[in-house]
Amino acid sequence: MGTRTAIGVASALAVAGVAGAAVLMAPGWLHPRAAAVRAADSAGPAVVGVRPSPGPSDPTTAAARALLAPAPPPATLVIPALQVRAVVEAVGTDAQGRMAAPSQADHVAWFNQGPAPGDAGDALIDGHLDWTNGPAVFWLLGKLRAGDEVDVLRADGSQARFQVDATATVRYDARMEQLFVRTGPPSVSLITCSGSWDRQHGTYQDRLLVHATLIAAPPSDKPGDEGG
Repeated sequence: MGTRTAIGVASALAVAGVAGAAVLMAPGWLHPRAAAVRAADSAGPAVVGVRPSPGPSDPTTAAARALLAPAPPPATLVIPALQVRAVVEAVGTDAQGRMAAPSQADHVAWFNQGPAPGDAGDALIDGHLDWTNGPAVFWLLGKLRAGDEVDVLRADGSQARFQVDATATVRYDARMEQLFVRTGPPSVSLITCSGSWDRQHGTYQDRLLVHATLIAAPPSDKPGDEGG
């Protein structure tokens, strides 16, 4: 990575290989979205063999089912404050069992062994700080501040909007099992290199983490969604 070698960003993140995160990646408490669907399913129709007529609760049930459905894979990451619009690659782990990095300087990578952006838990997205020919996609990631928006455009055309609420810097070899979670509010963590170059280990000494929490889905621009 950088002008030295194109080392994977999260070769990273020795944020614990998958083995270290396995326990935390298992589902824990029943998420409220799942509870809503379970409650709706337990009621059942009042009369066997007769299709119940639509009632006031039907929209609630439908909304709960829609929220429970797995979020589609991310396709594009947009960070307006940094003028970033990047293709999202789906990655797993590298040969050392750590989160892999994107294959190109202007791409980002989503860890597809964890939650998708918009699902319960923390979706991990990493990107290079620099490349062999200069700055890369997350060169300015450290300039994000609380309140900045992070948008994820999905493969099916839907979108999810997140808002930055925290940043942190950790050592490149820190074990960060808390990132590998599938429970709690939907969020994303953006990851890149920072700090000084470590010649001995051939990587930057630190990793910058920017956390953002889901706030809303932006209005759809699809034809027919205008209303009226």
